Amino acid sequence: MSGKLLQRLMAISSPEPFLRVQDMSRLVTSVVLALALALLSSPSASAQGLIFHLPDDGMAVEYQGTLTQGSSADDENALTWTCELSIKSVGREDAEYQGQMQPCRWIEIKTITGKAGEAGIDPGPVGSRIYKVLVPESKIIGESRDASGIANDMLPIVKGFRRLGEEGVEPIRTPALRFYPTIALLTSYPDPEVIATNAVPEVILQGPQISAVHRKGKVVMESQKTRSTNAGEYWVSKDVPFGLARWIVTVTSEEKDLAAARSEFRTTVVKKVDMQLRQIRQNAESELVTQ
Repeated sequence: MSGKLLQRLMAISSPEPFLRVQDMSRLVTSVVLALALALLSSPSASAQGLIFHLPDDGMAVEYQGTLTQGSSADDENALTWTCELSIKSVGREDAEYQGQMQPCRWIEIKTITGKAGEAGIDPGPVGSRIYKVLVPESKIIGESRDASGIANDMLPIVKGFRRLGEEGVEPIRTPALRFYPTIALLTSYPDPEVIATNAVPEVILQGPQISAVHRKGKVVMESQKTRSTNAGEYWVSKDVPFGLARWIVTVTSEEKDLAAARSEFRTTVVKKVDMQLRQIRQNAESELVTQ
């Protein structure tokens, strides 16, 4: 990102803190179902998706948007929640990864989902999640596959911590962090289509226009009884820390009887999220206390 453009974006970015949001049990149920579908699918369908490049340490981005969930794409009684997501670089550290000492970065990701009210957004007992992970800098790439052709569908980590809702902080015991579906509906799309190379995404952040690459992708996860289709559009810019300026994702879940033909799949749940860049910040500090 050019220094002048970053300064202009920072100067007019809203200083307001994160809003607070309300609880929603039906959303949690649908997320659990989506996670089950993901585990039944091929590994390449799991998401990295949120981080395309590393900014200077101390940089942070904040996004805000709306999540809807209904029984069909045109459900007039669909449920609606407000969503917020932030990504921060909160420290550097050399650590051993795959037998070699290498530069790593502490990345903190926070997501809040719930009903907005006059007093702000209250996440309730389950609507807030925060993750703090130490990531090898060499593993942050902006493509769906690395130079060896391996799918970039998870975020490799050396170690990490998380806090889910009102629970205490606990270590992450897996060697990688999956973003889809519990952190974001945006996933890693194999061979995404480039719609435009110099698009101007709609964002909440006021200021100079952001130039971005507009991409579109789809992933289908299917078992003998369930099918989930994730269709996403996203805008990636070198002028935005970590890359993303906006994303729009629709996830359609379908079901059928075990012995029924694939043509018998019927839509049961449709979720759609539209997230836009709201703020860029410097001198970000970690929120998750791990010691």
